[in-house]
Amino acid sequence: MSFDEWKYLQVEVEALTLSSEGFMVLLRPVDAHKGLPIFIGAPEAHSIAQALSSTPYVRPLTHDLFKSVLEELGSEIVRVLVTERQEGTYFARVVFTSNGEEVETDSRPSDAISLALRFKAPIFVDSELWEQASVPFERQGGSTEPPHHDTAELLQRRLAEALEKEHYEEAARLRDQLKRLQGGN
Repeated sequence: MSFDEWKYLQVEVEALTLSSEGFMVLLRPVDAHKGLPIFIGAPEAHSIAQALSSTPYVRPLTHDLFKSVLEELGSEIVRVLVTERQEGTYFARVVFTSNGEEVETDSRPSDAISLALRFKAPIFVDSELWEQASVPFERQGGSTEPPHHDTAELLQRRLAEALEKEHYEEAARLRDQLKRLQGGN
């Protein structure tokens, strides 16, 4: 497998936050003023938080177990690729070594990120995806917080996209999320 690095932008986990829509992991390149927000489930957020804090548990979490299995097999995660978004869902690939060769497999971004953190492997986002889905944010007092209006702006942009593509079920879901965020019924 060849890796066309020029098609990707290397990012880091900038923040793991809880918003009115759930947990979100924010990816961003070093020194960028934009980030890629990906909404994830609570168990995945817990696993990413554990990897970020490097706090070992007495019993391994699923991602820790997977890391141990790969290491026992002489494999490691080489890199993670966030490759595309379809109807609001992000897709990723995990690249690992097996018998001295690189192997690539499908993954949810949250699982891929959690594994990348455990292996200290680089995370990449497809450049075209970055241009379509990243949002601006500002650093405030040494910490990074997406501005409060970004979530609403992001939902409005995704709603417009869903309507344009005639994905009405997705549009209705996004409309409802936007209403909840804005405090409406």
